[in-house]
Amino acid sequence: MMQPPQTQSFGNWAHKAIAKHYKKILSHEAGVLADRDPEELHQMRVGMRRLRSVLLGFAPALVLPEALTPKQVGRYGRVLGKLRDVDVITLTFRERYLPQLPTVEVTILEIALKKLAKRRQKQLTKVRKFLNSARYGEFKGATQAWLDQPQYQAIASVDIQLILPDLLLPQLSELLLHPGWWVGYSPKKLSKKQLETLFATDSPILHDLRKAAKRSRYTMEIFAPFYGENYANQLQAIKKVQTLIGLLQDDAVLQAFLEKTLGKTFDQELPTLCQIFHDNRHQTWHQWTKLQHQFLDAEYRYQLHQTLCQPQPRPPVAQKSTSN
Repeated sequence: MMQPPQTQSFGNWAHKAIAKHYKKILSHEAGVLADRDPEELHQMRVGMRRLRSVLLGFAPALVLPEALTPKQVGRYGRVLGKLRDVDVITLTFRERYLPQLPTVEVTILEIALKKLAKRRQKQLTKVRKFLNSARYGEFKGATQAWLDQPQYQAIASVDIQLILPDLLLPQLSELLLHPGWWVGYSPKKLSKKQLETLFATDSPILHDLRKAAKRSRYTMEIFAPFYGENYANQLQAIKKVQTLIGLLQDDAVLQAFLEKTLGKTFDQELPTLCQIFHDNRHQTWHQWTKLQHQFLDAEYRYQLHQTLCQPQPRPPVAQKSTSN
């Protein structure tokens, strides 16, 4: 992760973070246009998401041009996201599910994947059009101009350690107050019928909790160098929230795709695949409930708040980023 610059002012830290993620975006641009590897698109999208998180996290210190506002950067990311969603569906089916299916179901699924490939080509055309557009050019021009001559609010000169809790606690509160934590919460194990009803009715709330966890994770990662081991462990727990809910949502997305592509009776044509979906969902849910109870524990929540209120700066030693 990024280490603190020698000058630890709010504004200086913002400049370093914006420059880092903007550089990441540019480094994958050619690869996305050439469509060499789905990972290029993934990393460029990650760069956009992290840039947006930085802009939101440092908003009190920044004066930004319109093309570099969090709202606009979020829109750029959504253009990339539509193509990435298609890639994720394709890779998940091919790498995780196809090897487990009988030949007859593989044949049926390949029909659906051919239709998905056509959709991907349309989305790739849209991404290439966007990356060659005046709109994207304005974003790059505005970002580089801001990096060359950054504009700040008065608070930018403040030592960042003075205001770290004030930056992070509102983000944590938003996460911990999310209604998704209480979906399916029970001291007893839910029955299979109860779980199926929950998945059918409450998936949108859980999906929104996943997004809240992702926002918190990205924001907290920005400031991780100013904290110690407890902070790192809590950050990993939030990442696990995002991962487990993501696994629950992934199967729902795949089933929605199959229903749209093959019809509402796709489960009769793909019984093995649907059973795998069912088993995976139930296994993941039981893992999720342990984490759910942890985050609803009063003592754990108290410790989360206490950790954010006690920054522990580390020496500014160079270190490469290993997270996405």
